[in-house]
Amino acid sequence: MAQVTDRIYRVLVTREKGAWLADVPELEGSQTWARNLSALDVSVREVIVLGADLPDGAETGLHLAYEYNIGNPELNALTTQLRADRARIEQEERELAERTAVVAARLVQGESLPVRDAAALLSVSPQRISQVAPRSGRASAAEPVTKSGTPPSRGGRAVRAGSSGRRSS
Repeated sequence: MAQVTDRIYRVLVTREKGAWLADVPELEGSQTWARNLSALDVSVREVIVLGADLPDGAETGLHLAYEYNIGNPELNALTTQLRADRARIEQEERELAERTAVVAARLVQGESLPVRDAAALLSVSPQRISQVAPRSGRASAAEPVTKSGTPPSRGGRAVRAGSSGRRSS
């Protein structure tokens, strides 16, 4: 569903006698309740669509800012802080992924590094490098080829035919 509005609806949620009660202060008369938070989210979205006279199906595109009161100020503060921390970390992860893609493209496409080397430099898997910075027109992203058409030796040491090149421990 396309986003209906950029508006963020504030939802005040309290816990009373085994039920979750929700109020949307900006929309007079917009209250609902449910036995659990996932059901409450569905009900809140329906109430907002009705109260704000939004088109049918707009529920999934709504932006909600929940404020919870479970009746324990310490737990209210702790859960609020954890949600804020998670939101911050998710944003940092998105930014890290974007920066990783830019640098991966520079390494693989601009500097012609093998995918495995770029992966090691960025501490991600070769598969991730191939997703964010695919090589075009190369024989193989994971296995560079020399001018003679053969793969270069690994790490500067020769590998015997039939040997994996790994040492047993």
